[in-house]
Formats: sequence, structure tokens, C-alpha cells
Amino acid sequence: MATTRLAQTSDLDALRTLDPWPSEKAWNRLIGNGEAMVLEVDGKVVGMLHFAVLWATVPFLCQIEIAEDHRGKGYSRQMIGALADHLRDEGYVALLSSSQTDEPEPQAWHVHLGFTSNGILENIEDEGIGEVVFRLLLTDD
Repeated sequence: MATTRLAQTSDLDALRTLDPWPSEKAWNRLIGNGEAMVLEVDGKVVGMLHFAVLWATVPFLCQIEIAEDHRGKGYSRQMIGALADHLRDEGYVALLSSSQTDEPEPQAWHVHLGFTSNGILENIEDEGIGEVVFRLLLTDD
């Protein structure tokens, strides 16, 4: 059985295995702010996500990662659902996310999970690659 919960400092090793990019200090900040979640299967952390709150009002999904041997089982949908519930409880009305303009698979993933395209930020990287911004409404409106 898979469960999703807010990350704890005891999850730090698993988090850094799934996403080594953030420093330990950054992970501790994310955990302390309640901006990281984990997915456990049979007591083992096999997925994680972290988000940031922009302008103190808009949550933005920064990263979601599922261990390779656990992909294709609906766990990312479960994690996004748990995050959406958490954000609703906190009073937020939408979740933003993005993917690079040259990455069709992540774009399809967003659409598959109910996100809608909200525009493109042009040339966000030096290589001329932009970001497609996605929005998931957290209300029934």
C-alpha cells in the first residue's frame, strides 16, 4: 500500500537519493516549511515532491520524482492528489508547475494530471529554451 505524507528530517537520505540537487540545508528548509512530501510503499520512501510558495500566495511544484522501479503505477497522480488536498486545506486555489518547451513528455504528464497550459516564458535558459507554465485549479469552480 502506498501512502503520501509531509517529509520529515528522518527522510533526508531518501530525499537526497531521489533528488540530489538541493543541498542538505535546502532540504531541511523545505521540510521545516512543510514544502516537501514523500510517497512510501511498504514502509520505504520511493517518491518525493517539493514545492515553493511564490509571492506568499501561489504554490509552485518544483520537482516530483518516483523511483524508476515504481513508475507507471499511478503514484505521481496520488502524490499530486495529496499535495492538492494539503494546499486546499491551507487555503490555496491553484498549483503552478512548468516544464521546458523542448520536453514533450513532462508536458503530456501535466495535461494527463489535469493541469492546463498557462503560457510560455521565453528564453528562460541561455540556450534559448523556454518554460511552459501549467496551472491546476484546486477548487471546483
